[in-house]
This record gives sequence, structure tokens and C-alpha cells, in this order.
Amino acid sequence: MPIAITLRKHFSDSYYRDALVRALNSSDIDSAYIASGFFSDFTVELDDSAPDFGIGEQMKGKKVFLYGSYGEDASLRELRAALTRRGLKAYAYRLASPEPGDLELRWHAKVAVFLSGTCPVLAIVGSSNLTNPSMYGNSERRFTASPKRIQVEADTFYWLHSHMDAAQAMHDVFHYWGGGLLAPQIAFDHEKFDTEIEKLIESLHNNLLMYSWRDI
Repeated sequence: MPIAITLRKHFSDSYYRDALVRALNSSDIDSAYIASGFFSDFTVELDDSAPDFGIGEQMKGKKVFLYGSYGEDASLRELRAALTRRGLKAYAYRLASPEPGDLELRWHAKVAVFLSGTCPVLAIVGSSNLTNPSMYGNSERRFTASPKRIQVEADTFYWLHSHMDAAQAMHDVFHYWGGGLLAPQIAFDHEKFDTEIEKLIESLHNNLLMYSWRDI
């Protein structure tokens, strides 16, 4: 049940992006359920600036379910269309608008859960939205000049040590640049803890789906 907590300090710290892309590249990870406060079509920028992290052929047929707040219809549709053009099976949902007199729930959580078949094997909980600022970095090009403004994000990663593809994806994320010297400390890095983390990830996934989502 490995756990890692990251705090983005540099332009090169693109752990959220790297985890999302590496996971969807894995042959035994089939789908991703991604909820975000905001969305934008980051695919073109990745193609231009970070081709190693583009949304490409190896992800064809993977399912991506996007969840956002009401008022995000346009950005959700734009990203869904961009992912679909690249061969993914993308779906988009928004939180139901509140009825008069109801409690106003506005989606702000940033959650991503990755499944192998029907089993959740990797989760990201944090502050990174599925937008250009979070998906843009230069972990693959150390000397690329950074933009003037960098989003400082904190994300927590949970994955099953015993699931080969999830473990390999996260190993790649934390060792792609710097041979692991720049990676955050990983705790509970043994499969004997997997039962507990599997319960946490599965509960997170189930709770996400319990909200009143509307297909857009």
C-alpha cells in the first residue's frame, strides 16, 4: 500500500500529469474516473511541449470518465471531444444543478481513480485540476524555460503494490527524472498493506459515483 505526498516546488515537478499519462499507458489499467473543479483541453499543448506525455495511440480504447460542476459544461465537452479524437472512449458528466431551496453543492474536489477491470488500483487526491497548468511541466526536458507562473499543487498518491502495472507506473513517475533522487518519500511501500489501501480507493470510487451526475 504505497502512499506518496507531493508538493510542486518546480516547473519540473509534474507528478500529477506523469501519473495520469503513465497509468493510461499501462496495458492492465483500463479506465480512469477523474473529477476536477475545472477543466481545459491540454492535449494540444502536450503534443507541442511534451510529446513523451501526449495522449497517443497506446491509450486507444481506454475509458475516461470526466466529472465536474454545473457551469463546466463547455469545458467538459471540449476535453471530451479532444480525448475522443485521440482514440479514447471519453464520457463527461456534470453535477446536477440545485433545485430552488436545495443545498447548493458546487464540485471542487480533485480526485482520480484508475481501474484494472473493475478493481481500483491507483488513486490521486489533491489540488491539481485537469487543466493546462497542472498538465504542463518539463520533467522530460530539464532545461526548458518555465512560464512565469507555476501552479503550486499538493497531491497524494495511493496505489496497490501488488498490481504490477500500477506499481510500475508510479515507479516511472518518481524515477523518470533524477533517478529517484527528486522523488517524494514513499510510505507503506509493501504489498502487505494493500488490503487497507484497496478499501480506501474502492470507497473513494464508490462515493464519487453516488453524487447526482448528469450526462452531457
